Amino acid sequence: MEFCKIKDVELEDVDALIYLCIPPERRDFPSFVEGAEAKRRWARKSLEMFGGVAKIAFLGDSPAGLIQYQPKLEDKVLEITCIFVPERRNQQQGVGKSLLNALIEDAKKPKHYFGDAPPSALVTWAFGVPGYYPQNMFYLKMGFKKAVENNPFLLYYPLKEGYVYQPKAGKFTPQPEDKGKALIFYDPSCPFCMYFTEQIKAALSEAAPNLPVRVVNMFEEQEEVKKRGQAPICAVNGKPITAFFLDKKNFQREVEEALTET
Repeated sequence: MEFCKIKDVELEDVDALIYLCIPPERRDFPSFVEGAEAKRRWARKSLEMFGGVAKIAFLGDSPAGLIQYQPKLEDKVLEITCIFVPERRNQQQGVGKSLLNALIEDAKKPKHYFGDAPPSALVTWAFGVPGYYPQNMFYLKMGFKKAVENNPFLLYYPLKEGYVYQPKAGKFTPQPEDKGKALIFYDPSCPFCMYFTEQIKAALSEAAPNLPVRVVNMFEEQEEVKKRGQAPICAVNGKPITAFFLDKKNFQREVEEALTET
C-alpha cells in the first residue's frame, strides 16, 4: 500500500490526531467532547515542550493511523503510548509498520530534552484491543524485546548498543488526604480519558454512593502523581483498586474492602 506521507504532528494536525481515535457517532457525547479538549491541551503543551508527540499516516488526504509517544526523562527512553489504525480496511496493510519504522529512524536523532543525545530505547506497554491484531505480537515481530521475561506486554527496542531496559519497581504511596475518598487518575493523551473516568465514577457510585471522588489529570498535576509514586487508575481510601471497573463484582468488592481499612 502506498502512502501519501507519514507526517509529524504539528499544531494544525492536533484535531486530526484526536479524531482518528473517536468514532464519528460519539464525537458529540459530552465525555468525548471533554476528552478531546483534554487531549488538545496535552498535545499543544507537549508540542511546545518536546517538539513532537505523534506521527500520522495519510492515505491520500485522509489520516489512516497514528503512533503517539512521549519522553520518560528520568529513564532517557521514549515511550510509545499508542499505535492505532482504526478502520478495518486499512489494517494489516503496513500502516502500523510504516509508522513504527518512521519513529525508530526519528528516535535515532539527538533530542534536546535528553541533553542533545538520542534516547536509549523505545518502550511500550503493548495493551490489547479486542478484535484487533495483538499489539505485543506486532512489536515482537518488529524487533522489540521483553523487559521482563514473564510479562508479554512490557516491551522495548534498544537504540543504544548493549542497552537493556530495566523498569523501576514502583508502588503507590497514599497521602493523608486520600483517606475516606476515591482518586481517579487519568491520562489526557487519550481522548477516551473522560469517558473512562465517567464510567469509573458510575461504578464507584454504585459501590459507595456517598464516597467523595477526586479526579487527577496525570499531565497537568504531575506533582500530585509524583508524590504518590506509581499511580493506579483508581484508589479508594488510600488503597489501589486492581479490578477493572467493568468487572463489577470484583470492583465493588475491592472498594468495599478498601473502605473498611483504617
